[in-house]
Amino acid sequence: SCNFCHAPHSKRLAHLDKKHREALRALPAAKAKALVFPVLQEKAVAFDSSPSTLRALDALARACEVAPGGASAVKSRSDRSLVVALTAVSLRVVLAALHRVAAEEEPWTESVVEAFVEHLRSVAVGRQGASAADA
Repeated sequence: SCNFCHAPHSKRLAHLDKKHREALRALPAAKAKALVFPVLQEKAVAFDSSPSTLRALDALARACEVAPGGASAVKSRSDRSLVVALTAVSLRVVLAALHRVAAEEEPWTESVVEAFVEHLRSVAVGRQGASAADA
């Protein structure tokens, strides 16, 4: 089963390849967060659009100093390639990317990212409990 949502998955999840990981590391932290956050926001809202998740996303945006709901202006080809790659991977991989970028710049943001991860885990566990009760 998955270490994030604890549900079984039929195949190995996609991940960022070496080129994209290096491109993300090479970006200034502010630009990396501006590229990663809109993808994270889209994936998180698709996963759960409850008011508590939206509040948690806003708190995460404030901690990472990015505008919630704002699409980043992707100009270069390498940036577009990175955004496409982030869009193709799981929410967990995008969260890990944001976690690395945010924690390197300001270590205190690590706790906010971890709180968001815990929130999403609790949503996933709640869904599993609800679906088990329905069965």
